[in-house]
Amino acid sequence: MASRKDYAKNKRGKASASRAKPTPKRAPAKPKKRFPTVLLAITLMMLSGLGYGLYQLTQVDPGSSNTPLAKSKPAPQKSPPAKSQAPVVEQSTTAEDKKRFEFYEMLEKSEVKAPQVDAYKSTPKDAKTQHKYLLQAGSFKSKADAEQMRAQLILLGLPNVHTDTSKSKDGTLWYRVRLGPFDNRSRLSKAYDKLVQQNIQPLRIKQ
Repeated sequence: MASRKDYAKNKRGKASASRAKPTPKRAPAKPKKRFPTVLLAITLMMLSGLGYGLYQLTQVDPGSSNTPLAKSKPAPQKSPPAKSQAPVVEQSTTAEDKKRFEFYEMLEKSEVKAPQVDAYKSTPKDAKTQHKYLLQAGSFKSKADAEQMRAQLILLGLPNVHTDTSKSKDGTLWYRVRLGPFDNRSRLSKAYDKLVQQNIQPLRIKQ
């Protein structure tokens, strides 16, 4: 009997204990995190700006790019070669002038001054002159040049063509091509005119 009582007590004690134990409260549900509105707005602005920039890039003409191109350096111009021949030309010109001056100077020294011919008087064609005359066609330093002119005058039919030699004051030897002597005025005039036709200005030398 006693054990039944004890069992009944224990059972009741457990029942009262179970009743006395408070029911645990449920934890309140955590609120769902919402996406921040500010961050969303910033993200949308960045995306729209990026899209606009890409659109502008696609509309830009490659040829009208404002990127400054490197200026191409102009090809270096070749400086004209120095005129090295000018002094040579001047020197050669000076040398030629000097030679020409020396030639005329020697020519003046070697020229034979022909005596003044008397005034022409009307005489018969075959009349003899009072004096004999020589016609000098040329004067050369080279014997070969003198002989060449002598042969040319002989071929023209001019009479008594010969060469004489003489020395100038400075000792230079000259070869003179002469015609004559003439003692007939008509023959003298014909020979003179023939030489002039050959562009030769002869000297009349009275003997």
